[in-house]
Amino acid sequence: MKLRTGMAFALMLLLIAGSVVFGAYKGWSKEKAPVEETLAGLESMLQTRVESAYNVLAVAKRHVPQTDEAYKKVDEDRARLEKASSTLEEKAAANEDLARDAAALLEILKNTDSVQADARDKMYVESYLPQMLAQSEEKTVGAAYNQAAAEFNERINNSFSGWIARLLGVKPAQEFIVK
Repeated sequence: MKLRTGMAFALMLLLIAGSVVFGAYKGWSKEKAPVEETLAGLESMLQTRVESAYNVLAVAKRHVPQTDEAYKKVDEDRARLEKASSTLEEKAAANEDLARDAAALLEILKNTDSVQADARDKMYVESYLPQMLAQSEEKTVGAAYNQAAAEFNERINNSFSGWIARLLGVKPAQEFIVK
């Protein structure tokens, strides 16, 4: 009789432990879903940044050689931002570099005689492209995503069930910041 009671008790403890483990994994995976949705929005805005860089380069190609240092920097920043295997930290760095380097290239273009002589490109360089870059930069600073990621990380790192979930493979969210 004691053997059956002991086995029943051990089975009960095993089921409880399994439920806690399963619940922790399932619950934290579900809690991370909104963070992942916010990340999808950030990735969409980063793609807009890449397209903005292409537009800057398309105008620049008509007025400066592709070997120009400012042109090459924007093209390299665009490629780094577009690279699918980059971490969020690498993309954040590329995003910051793109903002700086595209602004510098647009400044060079503003002072180029051939741009001043071309009404369409002058409008692009002085109005449309800076506005597009500023708006997409504002959206990609990662504020909404970083807030969601930081809140998730705080919760998962400071709870027992979060500790279990991390052991089972639920990873903290990466932040979109340059360290």
